[in-house]
This record gives sequence, structure tokens and C-alpha cells, in this order.
Amino acid sequence: MLDDFKAKQNSDNAQTKKRSFEHYAHLLSEMSRVQKKGGRNKYAFSDEYKILYREGDGVVSYFGKYDVGKITSGMVRDYLVFLDKRRDKPLAPSTKAKQCMMIRKVLMLALEDGLIDIIPTMPKQRTVDKPRISFSDNEYRKLLEVARACAERGDTVRGVPVTREHYNLIVFAVHSFLRPTETELFGIRFCDIAIKDDPKHLLMTLQGKTGYRTSASLEAAVDIFEKQRDLHVDSDNASYVFMPEYPNRTTAVNTYRRIFNHFLDEAKLKKDKDGNVRSPYSLRHYALQTRLRKSEGKVNIYWLAENAGTSVEQLERFYLKRMEPTDERVRNIQSFGD
Repeated sequence: MLDDFKAKQNSDNAQTKKRSFEHYAHLLSEMSRVQKKGGRNKYAFSDEYKILYREGDGVVSYFGKYDVGKITSGMVRDYLVFLDKRRDKPLAPSTKAKQCMMIRKVLMLALEDGLIDIIPTMPKQRTVDKPRISFSDNEYRKLLEVARACAERGDTVRGVPVTREHYNLIVFAVHSFLRPTETELFGIRFCDIAIKDDPKHLLMTLQGKTGYRTSASLEAAVDIFEKQRDLHVDSDNASYVFMPEYPNRTTAVNTYRRIFNHFLDEAKLKKDKDGNVRSPYSLRHYALQTRLRKSEGKVNIYWLAENAGTSVEQLERFYLKRMEPTDERVRNIQSFGD
């Protein structure tokens, strides 16, 4: 009688717990927790959990009691409107896309169990590409000069002495294409790197943002790697290459970000000409742009994307179409047939 009463109150609600959205959200959460437990991408579970169980307007809070077979595209659209109404400013399209992706992941489990035949289409989010903040060649050279000078002067940032290692981090980031994150630049250990010849480069194995990959560096990264070996002669192969004195890699990332900001302030490079604020990520953007520009079209962008843990689409959207024409490209578009 109680089930009949509840069903009449809202025909979209699940009549049994096993058909509810909440049930499959819990399954997804448990699967993610087990899969990512102890892994280098353990923080991804935390982000997913927040989207699912955010108090007041999380996905489970809104859809939890619904029958997985009754959820429609219109309901998802109403949910996104509901989220915007609760805030002073509408959510960014990329944030809304994450909510939709999580709803889709939950419904995928119901599809696999045969409770639904199709997953409703998620509302498309119109995204506006933000420019990748980078450096010019002159600005990059100035940054290196300032970083060396800060290390030689013995500057301190919130009690942490600036050393040549922080300069090395800049050069290594540019010549390895690694993201300045806990799982890539600050997660790589000596045992993850091998020096190769012909041409000379580092072969790096890592679990990055896009999953496990093996990447090759440019030649200049080899010299920096050897200097880090000399700086940390007492470190074993399992030690981190950069700032190993911080077992907590979140602390290492945050400490370096503050030191990097100090370099930017000293060099007066905190913002680009359009007022965009630079960050350690700007080094990766500079590295990709420089490789594309200096190759004069000869680099294979598929291999470059794979090596850097990104996609050809990302290179085209954020780097190629914003590049200034090289002399070679200008000559090409002005050329005549034989």
C-alpha cells in the first residue's frame, strides 16, 4: 500500500530501490573508489564524489529518487536551470558539462544491467575557448634570467629559500611538455626516467591526466635531469626528481607555485599583454607553441599530441589557430606554381 501511495505521488519515482538513480550512483561511487584507491589519480574520485553528493544540489540530491528509466533530456535541462537559479552567476559551460557527464556515467550502469535501452541525450553546452596563456621567446628568456638571479641572491618566499632547483623546474617543464601537477612534473621519480641516445632524450613513464603514457623529452631536459641527480646524490631511484623533501606532493606543488609567482613578479611578467594571469601551466603552453612554431610545419602533430598527453583537437583549438604565421608559412601562401 505504501509503495502504491508513493508511486501515485510521483510516477517518475522508482518503485524499488534497485531501480533508483541513487542506487546506481552509489554503485558508481564504490567502483570509482576501489579503482582509484592508492592510485596517482586518486583525486579524481574526490571530484566525482563532490558532483554526485554535493549538499543541496548535487546530482543525487536532485535525481536520487527517480526511476532510471524515467529520466529524460528535459529533466537534465531542468536540473541545469535549477543549478543556475541557486547561484549569483550561472555555472560555466564546462562545469555543467561535468554534471551531465556524471549523470551519463550513472545511467550507463543501468544500461549495462538492462534496466534501460538508451541513455537520454545530454543538453549540449556552448563552450568558449579560453586562450592558453603563454610567453614570447623574449619573455621566456627574461623569466630564466630572473629565476637565476633570485637563486643567486638567495631570495626566500614564505620562508622557503629559492634555489637553482626552482630554475631547473622551469627548463625541465618546457623541454618535457609535462603538466605542473602532482601526477606529472611533481610525481615523476628517478626510476620513471631513462636516458636514451640518437637523438639524446629522456624516456619518461608516467600516469598523467589522460592516463598512463610513455613520453620523450627534448635534448635539453637530459642536462637538467643529470643536474637533479647531482643535487640529490643521497636520493634513491624511488625518490621524486623535483623537490623530494616534500613527501606531500600537494605541498610541493603549492610551494613551487608561490616561488614561480615570485619569479613572475620580479620579471614583471605576471600578466600578458591582454591582462591574462600567467601560472606554471603557461610553461607547458609555451613549450607546445614553440615546438609547433619552430618545426615550421614539419612536426607530426599527432605524435606531438600523443607525446604530450593531449589530442590533435586540443592542439588545433588552442595552439595552431592562435599562432602567428612563420616566415615559412608566409612564403608558402605567397608562392606560385612552377
